[in-house]
Amino acid sequence: MNRVDHDAGTQMEGDDNLVYGKKIASSSVRQEAKCHSRFILNADNARHRSPEQDPEREEEAATAVRLTHEILDRTPGVIAASYDTAWRGKHRAPLIRRGLIVFTRQHRGIKPHPLTKYRYEKTKCTHDVYAAAGRASEHKLTVEGKSLYNPLPVRELLAREGKSGWRFYHSVEIRCSNGPHAELIPVYETEEDSAIDPRTKRPKFNRTEHIRQIPPDTHYGDRLLGMRQDSEPSNSTLDYSHWDKRIPMYGAEGALLGHLGYAWMANSIALATAGSP
Repeated sequence: MNRVDHDAGTQMEGDDNLVYGKKIASSSVRQEAKCHSRFILNADNARHRSPEQDPEREEEAATAVRLTHEILDRTPGVIAASYDTAWRGKHRAPLIRRGLIVFTRQHRGIKPHPLTKYRYEKTKCTHDVYAAAGRASEHKLTVEGKSLYNPLPVRELLAREGKSGWRFYHSVEIRCSNGPHAELIPVYETEEDSAIDPRTKRPKFNRTEHIRQIPPDTHYGDRLLGMRQDSEPSNSTLDYSHWDKRIPMYGAEGALLGHLGYAWMANSIALATAGSP
C-alpha cells in the first residue's frame, strides 16, 4: 500500500520554483567570522496549504513571528532580525513595537504612497514627501511631467520607548536651495496609521509595509540582507543530508522531529568548535 503524506503540499520557494513537501520555519544566530558557529534557536511547522485544508496550523510568516517573540521573551538584548519577504508590514509591526529592528527585502510592486507635505513659512518653500522603495523620498516632476522620487538622506535611526511600545524615527534631511530642513519621520505603526478608515473599513496606512527602519540599498541594509542570505547554507545542508533532498519522515510532526534532530547535531558541532553564542 502506498503511503501518502497528508501534510505535504505544493509551495513556492524564494526563487519562484514550485516544490512539493512540508515547510518548517526556524530561527538561528551565529558568531561573526567564525565557521561552524550557527546555533538553531527554535523551529516549528508552518502551513502552506489553505486554511480549509489545514485549519490548525499557522502560515509561515505568522509562525516565524511567534518564534521571534519566543526568542525575545527569553533573550533580552536582541536588537535585530532579518527574514525573507514572507514578512509583510503586519508581521513587522508587532516586532517593531517590542523594540526590534526588522529587516526584509522590499516587496516588488508596492506603489509610492504620500507621507506628508512640509511647508516652511520662513523660506516660503514646500516639499512633498512620499514613501517609495522602502524609504522616505521627495516627490518631484521631471521636465517630461513624470514622477521622480529622490531618497532623503537618513542621518540617524532614533528609538524611543513609550507606554504602548517602542517608536522608531528616521532623522532625515530635506535638501533645499534655501538650506536643508531636518525632520523626524515615523517608521513604526502609529495610532493614526492603525485608525480605521470609515470609508474602507481598513487601517488608514500600513506604514511598516511601505517604509523600513533600515532602508534597502544602504550599507546597513546590505549588511542585514547578508545575514538573511547567510542562513541558507543551514537549509541546504539539511536538504543534502538526505537522499534526493527529502526528509524521510511522514507528517508534519515527523518532519519537525527530524529537523530538531538536525538542530541538535548542528548546535552540538557549533558548541564544540566555536563555543556558546
